[in-house]
Amino acid sequence: MIRRSVVTVFVLAGLLAPCWLAGPVSAGSGVGCTGNTCSVLLSSLITLKGDVGNGGVHVQLPVTPPPCLWQPIGDTTTGSTLIIQQFGSAVPGTPFGVFRSVQQARTLLKAKPVPPGTWWQLPVNPAASKAAQRQCYTLPLFDFTVPGQAPPTPPVPLQTLADYAYNHMAIPAPTLTVNPAGRGYVNLATYVWGQTRPVSPATGRPGSYEVTATLGGESVSVWAQPAAKGAFSVTANGPGTPYSACGPDGSRYRVGHAPASAGAGTPPDCGVLWQAPVAGASVSATVTWSVTWGAGVRQGPGPNLLPPIQMTGRTPPFPVAEIQSINGG
Repeated sequence: MIRRSVVTVFVLAGLLAPCWLAGPVSAGSGVGCTGNTCSVLLSSLITLKGDVGNGGVHVQLPVTPPPCLWQPIGDTTTGSTLIIQQFGSAVPGTPFGVFRSVQQARTLLKAKPVPPGTWWQLPVNPAASKAAQRQCYTLPLFDFTVPGQAPPTPPVPLQTLADYAYNHMAIPAPTLTVNPAGRGYVNLATYVWGQTRPVSPATGRPGSYEVTATLGGESVSVWAQPAAKGAFSVTANGPGTPYSACGPDGSRYRVGHAPASAGAGTPPDCGVLWQAPVAGASVSATVTWSVTWGAGVRQGPGPNLLPPIQMTGRTPPFPVAEIQSINGG
């Protein structure tokens, strides 16, 4: 778990120093939470709207540890007991509201029945800037919340909100259409088209996806749109040569229809020219999405870049045959 810095230990004038030096109230992750740990902790504080998924479908960004982040230390009974055990000798005026928290913990334990809730601790990342640490010190060390309530908003950078939203974008892999369908022929081209959702439920626009992350009074919007160049690229899974002079949705010809000029040895604009027979070939197509973010709830792309997201679709396996064998030669 992130600890409040050495400044905290000094300010508490020995009352809390033995506890901090011995370790914080609950087990944790050293001087800062790792990417996965940060995401888990942020998930209890951040609200997401838009094209939201479970995360993990595309390459994830590491979530930078914020200067401080609320971490749960137990339910009403467990958390209250831990606070009293470590800080029961706190006196009025003890910094960071510790005395108030001890008194609240005692009151909660005396209630019949003990009310439901969660105790949170706000350790401070010593690697954060001094200014960021000072912001964290304006908040109490502990906070108790009833079900459905969140602790006071910690100072989480907007970039952290953007990275978190990026990791939870739901961008579908393209659904592929090919011609010829279900088969291929040596020295003849297979043309490829791809489709994602026609219209994003969040943006109401074709070809764009958006997630807004909100924490307290701060929001960021992350937008994804097809890359300006090379958004659609083809891979041959089998003995063929891929061609990727594609439009944003694959071949520039009418979907599902090869051009009249297609013939033996003619490469496609977007697809594969097969070189040898095989029982199970397939075609993959990758759509590259340009991702940006900006502060607030935006109605379009933001000014700040994030890494592009690549989503790949693949056809079912199909045979590639010699033309003469099809004709009975």
